[in-house]
Amino acid sequence: MAIAHDIFAETNPAYCASLLGTFVRAYRTRSGSEPDITLCYAALPLALSGDLAPTFGRTNRKTGLLEWLRRSPVIQIRLAARVNGSLDIVTEAIRFGCFSNLLAINTEGRVAPGASPVPKHLKAQLTQETQDIFDNIDRLGHWFALAGSTRTVFNMMGLEL
Repeated sequence: MAIAHDIFAETNPAYCASLLGTFVRAYRTRSGSEPDITLCYAALPLALSGDLAPTFGRTNRKTGLLEWLRRSPVIQIRLAARVNGSLDIVTEAIRFGCFSNLLAINTEGRVAPGASPVPKHLKAQLTQETQDIFDNIDRLGHWFALAGSTRTVFNMMGLEL
């Protein structure tokens, strides 16, 4: 039996904007500041990549980016291609997030939570797999914030700005 995989649903701008809202909130909670917009372009494809989902097992908010990468070096294989291949999806998610007030971009190019936060009850209505994706992007928000600068995050992952 063939299993259907709904790429359209996974790349829906509203869904992706909600994920980015979760990422931004987690980053801000950990660091007290907003993430640079470029971090969204790394976080969303990492969270959405089904083949990377098992790498989040046995991790939590305190694990840290470097430890996660050390435990699962497979993450960095074709990571640049994964990020580059999702540029349009992330851009549409950011646009949708700004238009719907989930996100706001400040004059420094940082993404802030918008006036309308991601509803708290949203996650409870989702499948377990989708809830896990929200948990994973929350972890990425904390890990990216703990890592320090945007340049440090990209260097840890072997990416160039």
